[in-house]
Amino acid sequence: MQYIIRFFFSFIFLCGISLISNSAELKADSLFDSGNYFEASIEYERLVFQGDAETDLNWLRYKKALCYRKMNDFGRAISALQTTYFSNPDDSLYRFVCYEQSLCYYLNNEPARALWKIDEYFHRSSDSVNFGVFLPVKILSLHETYKWEEAEQNFVEFIELQHFTPEKEITLKRLTEELYSKKNRPRIKSLKAARNWSRFIPGSGQMYAGKSGEGIINFLINASVLTFAGVQVYNGFYITGYLVGLGFFNKTYHGGMKRAEVIASQTNKQHMVEFNREVNQELISIIASE
Repeated sequence: MQYIIRFFFSFIFLCGISLISNSAELKADSLFDSGNYFEASIEYERLVFQGDAETDLNWLRYKKALCYRKMNDFGRAISALQTTYFSNPDDSLYRFVCYEQSLCYYLNNEPARALWKIDEYFHRSSDSVNFGVFLPVKILSLHETYKWEEAEQNFVEFIELQHFTPEKEITLKRLTEELYSKKNRPRIKSLKAARNWSRFIPGSGQMYAGKSGEGIINFLINASVLTFAGVQVYNGFYITGYLVGLGFFNKTYHGGMKRAEVIASQTNKQHMVEFNREVNQELISIIASE
């Protein structure tokens, strides 16, 4: 009788803990569904701290990462997912975690890491049916690394996975071929070339990067300052010529080179945004027509 009573109270205690845990998770889920992502992340973190089963912890970390992504804190989302571990790569949660990691890497301006995570999943998992889920993120990450041919191949593969009619598949593949033709690809400016142009001819780097007016102004400023320094030295005002003239020229000259790189980077980003917008529209139209 004594052992029965002990077992009864132990059972009641464990059931109480389970109910509390489930209630706390429901509260966190409710906060997430209502858009209170910060509060939800705190609740999920508390559940992770109190939990012990690895399967449950992975699920809670995944949910916590979703909160961070919703808050556009992609770095913390990646950190939360890096603590997950899966011995079975065919676990469905493993796919969700890998997808979330690759997406957050892409959104965090780390396309190379996004591609690495996707390739890791493709290598480890035998569930090839779900590979298509990763392809949109992979395609956009390939754009950021300027791998146009590979991106086009993956786009074609994405189309083939949708099981369209032969006629529609041919039409979509033609559209993809046109989309990735050399005339439609973003014209990427070399940051090194922009800097070197400004190194030899001040202002020319800005012109190369797409800002002709700014390049002309930069050239005139540098020429004026250098002329001022030369005139001062020629007239015997060495201190004014060297310290003021050449000192200011040093600032405008090196500043111009850095500015050329910045403009080239901004131009590349703008071209990439415009190209990705076209690709996104094509991807969305394909998904919507399934």
